Parts: sequence; C-alpha cells; structure tokens
Amino acid sequence: MQNPSRYSPADPDKVPKITETPAVDTSNKTDSPQQEIPDKKLGKPRSTRNFMPIIMIWLLCLLAMPIFAQFEGSVSFGAQYSDNVFQLSEYDFDRFDAQHPNLEYARTTDDLTLKTQVDLVYPLRYKWYRFEPSLTASLSQNISNTDKWRRDILARIAVKRYYWDFKLLYGYYPHSYVKDYVDTNGSGELENYSYSRNLYRADLNVKPLAKTTLRANFRYEEYFYNQHFTEYDGDAKTTGLGIRQNFPLFILDASYQYRIFDNWNKEPAHHNSSYESNIYTASIRLKEMPLDDSKKSPARWHPSLSYSFEERFYQTKDTWNGGRIDKIYSTTAGINFKINNNWNILLDYSHHLRNIESTNASIRRLKPYSENRIQAMAKYHF
Repeated sequence: MQNPSRYSPADPDKVPKITETPAVDTSNKTDSPQQEIPDKKLGKPRSTRNFMPIIMIWLLCLLAMPIFAQFEGSVSFGAQYSDNVFQLSEYDFDRFDAQHPNLEYARTTDDLTLKTQVDLVYPLRYKWYRFEPSLTASLSQNISNTDKWRRDILARIAVKRYYWDFKLLYGYYPHSYVKDYVDTNGSGELENYSYSRNLYRADLNVKPLAKTTLRANFRYEEYFYNQHFTEYDGDAKTTGLGIRQNFPLFILDASYQYRIFDNWNKEPAHHNSSYESNIYTASIRLKEMPLDDSKKSPARWHPSLSYSFEERFYQTKDTWNGGRIDKIYSTTAGINFKINNNWNILLDYSHHLRNIESTNASIRRLKPYSENRIQAMAKYHF
C-alpha cells in the first residue's frame, strides 16, 4: 500500500469495527467549491464541554471500590482491511486514478487499520442485584492514510437481575476523520472534514420467557465538526426496539430503530443535512460447537451472520439534498473461535453499500459507494 492505487493486491479486504462508516453523512459536502456561503454561521451554540475529567473520576472510583469485588477485563488487538477506506464513488475512483487535485489527500484508496481495545469491569453484588461499572478504551491507526486514527472511550454502569438488566452509557469520540473537502466559506482549500462526538445511551433488556428477551434502547448523540465545517454541527436521537429468541441450535435477533438527525444550521445558503431514517437489523448465531471430537479439548467455535438496512429521508427542500433518499445495506459474516477460557479469535467479512435516489445529478454521481472489509481480532480475558 505504499504506492497509491485503487486496490492494493498485497492486502486482503478490510473489516468492521474500528474504521466505521461515519454516523453523520457527509453527503451535503462536495469536493469542489460552490457558491460562496456567508462566514456567519447560525444555529445552536457549540458546546465546549470536555468529558475527560468525568471519565477519569469514573476510573478512580473503579479503582477505589472495595477489595472484595473481583476485577475483570479483556484486551483485544488485531487488524482490519478496507478496499474503499474513504467510501468513494466510482466517479471518484476514476478521478483518483487520473490524479485529480481534489483527491490528493488520499495516499491510497484501500488501507489497513491496526486496532486495540481494553475493557475493564468491576462487578459488585448487593443482595439480588449485580452492578457492573466498566470502562472501554479503543485505539486505531491507519497505516497509509495516517490522518485516520481514533481514540475512543466508553463509561457504563449496568444493573442486572436474572430476568432483566439496565445499562447507562456515555461515550466520548474526540476525533473521527472522514475525508478532505474544500472549505468553500473559509480557506477555499482542501481541509480535513472531521468531528468529535458525545454519545448518551440507555438500554433495557427484559426476559418475559426463559428463552425470549425483549430489548429497548434510546441514544442521543452530539456532533461537533472542526473549525472549517462548524455549519454541519448537529444532534441525533435514535429509539430502538428488538427481540432475541434462543432456539436449541441457534440464537435469532431482530430490531427496528427510528433515527432523527437535526443539522443545527438553518441558513438558506447552507445545504441542510437533516434527515429521518428507519433502520432494520437481523442476525443469526449458531450455538458453540467443539472444534474436534476430543472431549478433553476446550476449543469451541460458532459462526454468525448479520444484515442491516437503513432507509434515510432528507428533510430539506433545497436543490442539493431536497427529495434525496439513501438506501444503506450492510452484511457481515463471522466466525468466533474460543480457544480456551482466556483466548478468543474473531474473523469476519463485511460488505457495505449505499444507493442514492436524488433529482440532483451531482449527488447521484458522488455519493453512492461500495466497500468490502476483512477483520482479524484476538481477545485475551483476564
């Protein structure tokens, strides 16, 4: 991947998890200057909150808890390959091959991402309740396109009973880089299009029957873009319902989510990116099976398959996103190997596709994409 190329034959195809599809779509941006937009950017005031002190206090609380509680955790490490790391359209691939200046930020269109994740849990019991405060830290770094890196952290508290459990979660994502765009109402040059994100989430799982689990969740997210693209700040609210059914040979999951993204900037000259979407997901996972016929071997494995479909309806009336509908498909197939009580190995492949319906020819040319990912991860439990 040292030489710029559309595909790097030496590398396999990439996988999901640390290099994510951005939750806020960049479809309201183009990579070439448009009509000048006034410098004044209205809308909801930007937050300057920094939640790292809160997370550090949470970590100190974990470490200061009573010594009779057992400390648990895991460390994961691995790599993920993508054949379309910037989620470019076929039109952009042709421009990259022709060395177009607006795509000079991409050293390669495929890339390898190195990933590490640390999970810490401090379980406590009180009468019939189990409390699980925990922290998760995730780090990733792309090899060729080094601007693509992540340093994310999650803090959660879970309360568990046999027939139900409830979780509260806060996530802080300080840097998510998408790609470069021209800053049309600022420098007029290619600039990094990146954002930070705050995530607040609540989950409730209830087991009305021994093998049936009903799930409900609510998620609120805030997106703050860098100084070149503050006009795209916004928030998203997502409500979801789901069911999990445990069968003798496999486990089946299905869910529905309704999502509203509100772009705070309402200037007429701005390409508003507010949308509403319906998200449908389904997955099947086979029960664990022994790797060999030896009863003495602890090694086991199970395959899984998941599918999601999102239909996104843009709410603006402008000529850029007006009447636009995105249809986003994701399919993932994986195999999980449990080598022993401490080690797990996960291998998976995923395909991601976005189709566009729009009256705007530029949107139809720039925004569809297809991406393949392959991932290999190892996890050690302690």
